[in-house]
Amino acid sequence: MTSLAYLYWQWLRRDLAGRYRGSLLGLAWPVLQPLSQILVFTLVFHQFMRMRWPAAGGEGSALDYALNVFAGMAVFNFLAEVLNRAPAAILGQPNLVTKVRFPLTVLPAVIVGAAALHLVVGAVAVSLAMIAFRDASVLALLLPLFLLPMLLYGLGLALGLAALGVYLRDIAQVMPALTSLLMFLTPIFYPATLFPPGLGFVLQASPLAWSVEAFRKLAIVGELPGLGGFAAHLLASAVVMAAGAFVFARLRKGFADVL
Repeated sequence: MTSLAYLYWQWLRRDLAGRYRGSLLGLAWPVLQPLSQILVFTLVFHQFMRMRWPAAGGEGSALDYALNVFAGMAVFNFLAEVLNRAPAAILGQPNLVTKVRFPLTVLPAVIVGAAALHLVVGAVAVSLAMIAFRDASVLALLLPLFLLPMLLYGLGLALGLAALGVYLRDIAQVMPALTSLLMFLTPIFYPATLFPPGLGFVLQASPLAWSVEAFRKLAIVGELPGLGGFAAHLLASAVVMAAGAFVFARLRKGFADVL
């Protein structure tokens, strides 16, 4: 177990170092990239289209809009990174499949770990902004607990997509379009109150939408998300993770033949 953890840590470091090698700003990019998206969304939707984010005391300011979008983008970018990178996790390392003995589950798990690190950076950035410009809530300390279902969803999806990506190469081409669709269908740059009242159950059932709203409630609003929803998504995410591990184990035997 210790050697596996060490191997995972080394591959995670390798992944992050390879991504930011030669970059002057390094790990600042996980903050700067969503910031650039937030600036565009705030300019287009808040300034030009006059979209407002509900806040305590009435209509929210540009800062309220930016903070809520940043929180949404932090969670969305985690899932998008997992979905976009996982299909090539095994496919991009054929030598580890055919020439050496290697615990291949490490590869999709590293993708989840790197995405989770970026999520942590985003959560810290939102929390610091709340401390600087608003009244920060101690409930933000519960973010790791309430984001656990999203991490389990991500791990299950990463395992399943990594295995399927070896056999179905088109999956990697579909994912960018799918993640873009998810971004627009999830209340990330618009408030959940704009959803039709009859579709509220969709937001509760969506892992991404629920996690985004839980993040906002804890870090920005200062409210505790519903424990029933948390328990349901924790159970569902455990099922997804188990399903992903099952698919990976079943398909793993044929990796060497395909690669």
